[in-house]
Amino acid sequence: MKKVKSKIVQDDVLGTLIKISNKVGVDPNLVQGGGGNTSVKTEDGKYMYIKASGTALKDMNTEKGWRRVCVDDLIALVNDAKLANLEMVKRETQVVARLGFCCDDHFGSGFRPSVEAPLHAILDRCVIHLHPNAVGAFVNSKDGQKKIDKLFADYKCPPLWVPYVDPGFTLSRTVFKLVQQYQTQYGKMPAIVFLEKHGLFVSAKKPAEALNIVKDVIDRCSQKLKSLNVTPAAQCDKQAVRSASLTIRKAVYNATGQYFPVSFSNNSLIKQFSNRSDAAKLLNGAITPDELVYANGPAVYLEKVDAKKITAKLAAQIEKGEKVSRSFLVKDLGLFIAADSSTTPVIEQVCCSSLFIRLNAAGMGGLTTLSKRQADFINNWEAEAFRQKQYAGSSSADLKNRVAVVTGAGSGLGRSIAIGLANSGAMVALADIDVEAAQKTAETIKAQLPHASVMAIKCNVTNEADVESGFAAILDCWGGVDIIVNAAGIAPAYALVDLPVDKWRLALEINLTGYFIMAKIASRIMIAQGIGGSIVNLSSKSGIDASKNNTPYNATKSGELHMARGWAMELGQSGIRVNCVCPGNVFEGSKIWNPEYIKVCAKKYGIKPEEVIPYYVDKTMLKREIKGSDIANAVVFLCSERSRMVTGQTLVVDAGQAMVR
Repeated sequence: MKKVKSKIVQDDVLGTLIKISNKVGVDPNLVQGGGGNTSVKTEDGKYMYIKASGTALKDMNTEKGWRRVCVDDLIALVNDAKLANLEMVKRETQVVARLGFCCDDHFGSGFRPSVEAPLHAILDRCVIHLHPNAVGAFVNSKDGQKKIDKLFADYKCPPLWVPYVDPGFTLSRTVFKLVQQYQTQYGKMPAIVFLEKHGLFVSAKKPAEALNIVKDVIDRCSQKLKSLNVTPAAQCDKQAVRSASLTIRKAVYNATGQYFPVSFSNNSLIKQFSNRSDAAKLLNGAITPDELVYANGPAVYLEKVDAKKITAKLAAQIEKGEKVSRSFLVKDLGLFIAADSSTTPVIEQVCCSSLFIRLNAAGMGGLTTLSKRQADFINNWEAEAFRQKQYAGSSSADLKNRVAVVTGAGSGLGRSIAIGLANSGAMVALADIDVEAAQKTAETIKAQLPHASVMAIKCNVTNEADVESGFAAILDCWGGVDIIVNAAGIAPAYALVDLPVDKWRLALEINLTGYFIMAKIASRIMIAQGIGGSIVNLSSKSGIDASKNNTPYNATKSGELHMARGWAMELGQSGIRVNCVCPGNVFEGSKIWNPEYIKVCAKKYGIKPEEVIPYYVDKTMLKREIKGSDIANAVVFLCSERSRMVTGQTLVVDAGQAMVR
């Protein structure tokens, strides 16, 4: 029978849940990423508002991030002996379905209640589940339980310690039995529950009381540990960091065939850990489910950055059916993360939390890690896969995680191409001498694609030092370069007899020297990176079919074609493809097709200014106006795997006006 949904009242219970969640969710010392969960029951105990799986506590609001569930249905789920006897995959599939039936709200199946909802149901009215760094040191140490007993010896009703069991249904049933035993012994349910290799549960009647208990637990645990304060580390050798980023990016690509940006971070904790003689030993084995879910396990320790050795390490993980490591701790340098930019901040949080926990647990009788069986359960658990997908999202875009640089990205075709690359999944550096215009392009992209990775860079393409500085900024942010599109250019329109020499030289400088400098610096990086790349010169139909009164443009656009052919011959052995796109007349958003230029064209053809655009459109075979997106699509094609055997070629996108010959 279909359950009739009762009316949702946006009452103080939901408001209380949001306040608690937001308060604890902003502190990375308490929770990382989408981990942790919270709940508050209605006064009558019939319903419970709980965090939705995959939602970060800090992001919860009245519109999303929570579910309302029937408490009795959750208790029945925990007590279902038939479920307990099922094989793991069948059991967990049924648990997910049953949790959906427990919900009593307007949300669809895309928003699941926390998988630990049944556990919340058997505790007090306000429940806060966190993964605090301070607590992690105790629950992941061999002497953790003894030290917790001593720390809370003054409590009349001491904390409940739960030995590690698989999370989800099994954990809920285990805690249910232990809570019943606790109530028999102490006459009340536990206010504090420590979960071995997992985290902390706190529950109380009132929210303020629950938050105060959290504070007391953190304060007590922190007093017995090394300082939680993490300060910035001394500056590292930037060239060494950039070189290491390129090498790690190459190794990850060689092992997985996937592109990822590589970010770098360093602080006093990372530095202290990386220089320990037992660092590699301390990083042997995952310590928590979150470390597996968000970071694919602990960081790989590297005394030296060697592409072949890293590739072999990652290939061995794949061979064993393990997830590929996302983080690398390099001695004397710091922490490198190869992952989607959307998940990098969380992975960094999880990694730093892991380093802190490992350092402190090592001094408390030694570190305990998840066994292979326990880790395999987490890695194969559908609930955690759902949580990771909800947090990170997914994409199968052609250029996912490729690092692209577009010159002249502040306007016209440069802007259109940058938007097209971002739409195809690339991370785009917007290079322009007018950095404010480039920033507007960035804002345009972010408005369309909130999760896109873009950065605006002030860059004079004719100045080699400026170009080198721009590429350094890109490497410091994303760790590599895969695509360079030369789109910056000018078109001084004069009759030969009237052409000023300075305008001729300026066109040569921007349209040829600028292309050359950008390609030179980019190709050096691509060669060092060792995973190929794509260079696209934006030429013009005027490069293959000269136009009247356009000497500088004709010459430079033709020169761009021939430069690209030579570069293709030089760079092919490094897997770098070089091609050209020759657009026809693209009017929208163009700085070249400004009112003054249109007047020049009108005079040249003896027509009115308002007739210029229709005149040019009529010259094409398709009789259609070419849009910036048409040129962007051609560039995306030439940068994608769909054109992996295309190099040294010219693609004309002009609606059928000039023929390549």
